[in-house]
Amino acid sequence: MPTAAPPPVPDSDSHSDSDEFPIGATAVDVAWLGDDENVWFVTAQGVIGYFEPRSPWGNVVLTPGPGITGTANSLVAWPGHGAWTFLAAENGPAFVKCADGQYQVYPLNSPTDCRALALGKNRDGRTRIVAPLTWGQLAFVESGGSISTSTFHDNDLYGIAIAPRQQGRYWLTSPKGKALLDYDVSTGVFGSPIGLGLEPRDVTVTPAGDVVWIATTDKVVLKYAVQSGTFTRVETPFPANRMLATADGTLWFVSTAGDAVGYVLPDKNRASTIPTGQGSRPTGLTVSGDSRLWVALSGRQGLRRVSRHRLAVVSGDGQKTSVGKPFRKPFEVKATLLDGTPIGGQKIEFSVAEGSGVFENGEHTETRYTGTGSDRLGIATSSRLTPLKEGPCPVTARWTETDAVASFTQLNVTPQPGTADRVRYVSGAGQTVPAGKSFEHPMKVIAEDAQGNPVEGAEITFKVRGERMATFPGGTDTARVTSGSDGTAESPVLTAGDGPGGFAVQVWADESFMSLLLQQNIH
Repeated sequence: MPTAAPPPVPDSDSHSDSDEFPIGATAVDVAWLGDDENVWFVTAQGVIGYFEPRSPWGNVVLTPGPGITGTANSLVAWPGHGAWTFLAAENGPAFVKCADGQYQVYPLNSPTDCRALALGKNRDGRTRIVAPLTWGQLAFVESGGSISTSTFHDNDLYGIAIAPRQQGRYWLTSPKGKALLDYDVSTGVFGSPIGLGLEPRDVTVTPAGDVVWIATTDKVVLKYAVQSGTFTRVETPFPANRMLATADGTLWFVSTAGDAVGYVLPDKNRASTIPTGQGSRPTGLTVSGDSRLWVALSGRQGLRRVSRHRLAVVSGDGQKTSVGKPFRKPFEVKATLLDGTPIGGQKIEFSVAEGSGVFENGEHTETRYTGTGSDRLGIATSSRLTPLKEGPCPVTARWTETDAVASFTQLNVTPQPGTADRVRYVSGAGQTVPAGKSFEHPMKVIAEDAQGNPVEGAEITFKVRGERMATFPGGTDTARVTSGSDGTAESPVLTAGDGPGGFAVQVWADESFMSLLLQQNIH
């Protein structure tokens, strides 16, 4: 019978959106089994157990029978057929199944090792366990325990990943060959090695099968886009030992070398981390049926639950403005579950430090709700923020029903611009037109203060030098324009006079002592 586990262990060093649960074993890998909705785990000695992720939080360590001893590295949960591991033992390697509290052993005839397991389809579409053996061969385990093997590959095999939507294509790594390769079930043939230049280890693939992630012995993971055949290199704070790609395209990874869960968000080329506590040494990770991420902590004999809620920045970061002038764009975030499912109707609080800025409600905080329509599902949009002082202006969005937070950290506020000190040329000079014709492009300048900040609302004068050389609308040789929000001012349409020659248009800002001369030509 399951024994009751203590309540979650608070950890001041851990991410606030996580809970820790002891399991009484040092797990090296974990897997979610939908049959009983439990998180199963295996120790380095091949001992299997499970954790019940619901109150009253039960867990069981299942003691194996005599003769089942050795070293295990991985675990796979097979719906309808229990939890399986590979055991490297002195009396010979074996696949070990644990179901209904009982262990069953299916030995191999030759000495080898296996670092990873996965579920895949055979040629007839039936599910089986696929295991890359280190000597360069795949082992196939059927539900009844019968074992067959593939042909040999030229190099060793280490990691394996099989996309749920493409279970007839297996992705594999070869450390000695420094390569990624695939195996086609329909032909039973290994694909040509794809050189990596680094020594690979574990591998994972997105559920759709469009992106393959490869861990290396360095602090680097490689992102392989299957359709284009291109690689993206992502630096990581520690070498990745276990990886998991969720449905929204996020990569999650752990390593005993780093007391954190690492992740790479979709369309990002940098890794971030969620601390799991000093000495926690994460070893494995899986996603439960309610979209929560579970991480095995070998340093604490426990599991850490990472919230299933995520709040991601959509747009609005990286803007620049001046004191008293609103940012041009609002801030947008998207509320999703860990698997990428967007959630509508959720309360999102946008905030900035008091005294740093105000939203359109005149306050430093405001509440918005995520959209429920198909095109805006899960997205919340703030009003425009007006900063009140110069410098960095971080904005925080918080999903109030959860602890999910997103931050806008690349916002910068410059001092409030003074009066226009000069105008800076942008475009429109050096044009040539026939007599009597209009010049194709307006003349464009930017009004700036003494510090080079753009000035809004400055009066800019364009004046033609040279009698009857050209005119603005109304037949005048002078035009006055007010600079826009970005300091830009454009002249009205300029029309050439009746005679050929060159002339200049003088441009200046009122109250300034400097001007520009923009040369134009008539032929």
